[in-house]
Amino acid sequence: MTASTATGGGALDIGRVIQQLFQVLGRNFVTFLFLAALLAGLPGLLVGLLQMSFVNRGQLFAWQPTVAGLAASLLGLILQGTIIYGTVTDLNGRRAGLADCLSVGLRSFLPLLGIGILLYGGVFVGTILFVVPGIMLGIAWCVAVPAYVVEQTGILGSFGRSLELTRGNRWRIFGLFVIYIVAVLILELVTGVFSSAASVGAGAGISLVQAVIVRPLIGIGAALIGTVGAAVLYVDLRQIKDGVGPEGLAAIFD
Repeated sequence: MTASTATGGGALDIGRVIQQLFQVLGRNFVTFLFLAALLAGLPGLLVGLLQMSFVNRGQLFAWQPTVAGLAASLLGLILQGTIIYGTVTDLNGRRAGLADCLSVGLRSFLPLLGIGILLYGGVFVGTILFVVPGIMLGIAWCVAVPAYVVEQTGILGSFGRSLELTRGNRWRIFGLFVIYIVAVLILELVTGVFSSAASVGAGAGISLVQAVIVRPLIGIGAALIGTVGAAVLYVDLRQIKDGVGPEGLAAIFD
């Protein structure tokens, strides 16, 4: 099957991306959940507890939650590498082991740090310049991380590769971003219902339920959906642009 017939004449199929996202999550739920809990949930828990401690004591700023938040962001980079590897391997019809996923994530950490700094820095500057340029850059560079992990393009090369892959489908990718944001907001709303009573008891501060349950759950859910979604999107864009299916992509890991 050619790339055009597989993907509807070269146009990204949003429904297909979402369907594959949940299929991959279903097949790898235990492995991915463990990775997300370890690299997103636990750091989120630590940040929440520190914030609760200082905010409830009336301190508006303390260095400990800031440092913990930075560490959580760094661990999030490792998580991206692990789940992107696991997702591409799954789409190749194989099951990625936990140790293999962690190995790829750790090996990719420093380059992904460089990509993250450039990506978020560029988006931040673009957002300052009337918002729209920041959104455009975020969409154009949204598969830079999967491109690096799979193709080993180099830090700067990953941005050019993402620009190439997203060209012609950026409005559809924007639609996926909107769906993702709505999904995260729904997750926050649902989990917030369970912590509302405890929040009232905590007054203007942060409740224990919020710190221990709500924020880590939101972090885990957002990380899983966002990272698996980015990897699935990358694979679909490769099929559209290059006619290369998952079996060709995962060969680089062998």
